[in-house]
Amino acid sequence: MPKAPARPSGTPNVAAASREAFAAWVDEDPDGRVFGQILIRSASPAGYYLCHEDDARVASLELYDDPRAAREIAKLTGAGEYRPLKSSPNLRRGWELRVEDARGLAAAMDYLYPAGVVHWYLYREGRLEITDYRENAARQSGIYKRIQRLSDEGVQNAARACCEDAVCLKKTLWNVDAGTPLEMDRGNGEIPCPEPCSVFVSFARRVRLFEREKRRDLDDAGLSPSEREDLAALVEAAAGGAGGIKLAREAEFEEPLNERRLRYRKLTLLPKLRPEESPKE
Repeated sequence: MPKAPARPSGTPNVAAASREAFAAWVDEDPDGRVFGQILIRSASPAGYYLCHEDDARVASLELYDDPRAAREIAKLTGAGEYRPLKSSPNLRRGWELRVEDARGLAAAMDYLYPAGVVHWYLYREGRLEITDYRENAARQSGIYKRIQRLSDEGVQNAARACCEDAVCLKKTLWNVDAGTPLEMDRGNGEIPCPEPCSVFVSFARRVRLFEREKRRDLDDAGLSPSEREDLAALVEAAAGGAGGIKLAREAEFEEPLNERRLRYRKLTLLPKLRPEESPKE
């Protein structure tokens, strides 16, 4: 497994300060706050209601009253698939969670978006440590060490494919390195992303494999074997009828029909297939 980012300091002062600041932030708005896909509203006389933001006006929701229920809520999508990245915009609907106080709110949010509240607090305080891609890559080992050789262009395309709001609701704060900013839509949400996560590292490894492939075995059209494989899989799936294309699971980057892999192909393969539409230099 790739080495995951270090979690923020768990000192009682930071934990307590972050949960109190977060609760106060929610209390400031009578309509509640949206954090990721969660709508959080103050309850009377005390406590908080949490639900999926798209269920704000739904009356018949499954009710929970234990913050630990958020662990199960966050585990699977509505279709029953495992969610390896909790900040993906695929949180299931149909539930409401009631917690008694700021401590319960922070506990529930940590299951829904691990470390999200602490990162949110430290970012607002100007104390969140940011680790750029190259620094993160330098500490990888084993099969993930190869991401150290991913090109700057590869990092840029991997981030666009893996980290924009369509697939991750965090606001990307890290860059390629100190002198090379990411050129992407960094997101507008409240959850900061201070360094590449383990899902991104796994995807970067797959992109590095694509880069190595480009130097050999290209066909007459300039396509690599994996590009041909992806095109064939997409055509075959699309020809299956009105049932639609079934995407691979979220972190199955070895599969041609993985959403992030397809997003990467849109950035790198379409310019080959439609050179007339590529930006002119």
